[in-house]
Amino acid sequence: MNLREQLRHILPDILPDDPEQAIKGTELIRLVRLRLGDDYSDATLRYHFSILSYDSTSPIAKVDQGQGYYQRVTKPAPTSGTARFLFGASEVDEDIMQMRFQRVLTIYSRLSLLRAHYPFQLNGRGETLLDVKGQWDIPDLITAEWDLETGENEVTRFDSAMLDLRRHLGGPEVGLSGVQLKIGLTLDSFTADFFQALSATRWALQSELVIAEPLNDEALVDALRSLGNQFGVGISSLGISTAQLDELPTATELRAMSAAEFEGVQGKLRIQKITVPAPRQRIDWQSLSALRKKHESVAELVRWLSECLNRKQPEWK
Repeated sequence: MNLREQLRHILPDILPDDPEQAIKGTELIRLVRLRLGDDYSDATLRYHFSILSYDSTSPIAKVDQGQGYYQRVTKPAPTSGTARFLFGASEVDEDIMQMRFQRVLTIYSRLSLLRAHYPFQLNGRGETLLDVKGQWDIPDLITAEWDLETGENEVTRFDSAMLDLRRHLGGPEVGLSGVQLKIGLTLDSFTADFFQALSATRWALQSELVIAEPLNDEALVDALRSLGNQFGVGISSLGISTAQLDELPTATELRAMSAAEFEGVQGKLRIQKITVPAPRQRIDWQSLSALRKKHESVAELVRWLSECLNRKQPEWK
């Protein structure tokens, strides 16, 4: 048995499951030597740790933005049509997944509002069932960015002078960002998830992929960073675990929270920016028109944008 096979065999007994308890390379070498002896140099062992950490089938992962190694947990993607989702050795009901996803949608919507980006949920709107796997032609969420000003009565309205200037210069009066949300990603699934996000948001001015769970795996982060930079997609993590999501109030309660109450939720987030989105020259109006005829939620989005412009005031709907 070569060294790589030996490491695959013994590392699951050595490595911690929690990235927060990751073992540094020097300590891992010491623990491995207790099992394998002194036949291999430090440099050889470090080299194999590094190589294996970039293999999605191996049991070792290296933490991103830090030092140390932990045990990679494989989360197989659900097959189409299944009502249960696999996470490691356990199964999660679709109802639980939907509740988690609804919480993530609401949290990201409120975070967007703090940046004066007004969210409009497409996934699960109206009579359409929420699909935690998402779609390939429309994103989970659209955020709209206008030039705003606050009047004497503290009411936020559109900045008419800037809107007129945008019209005269031929620019869009509103910046539309397409946002695809995922509870978590793995080295096995990230490519499909990334290109789904790109496909679903390509008609907007910019594309974003937001993951709820922390992105600890250095190999996964490097791969996402490469794709994000290549295709101009913004990628970020909210840094909240599924266990923390399950402890939060319902999506309805999260939406109704005061600003002070929502600060408590924000305190649980560890936001991590992987890449920033690259804005496109213009909205793909032809695609948007076609999608409006195909999806009622997109037709509602168009009506909402028109209503906001008519009122000269944004609205979280």
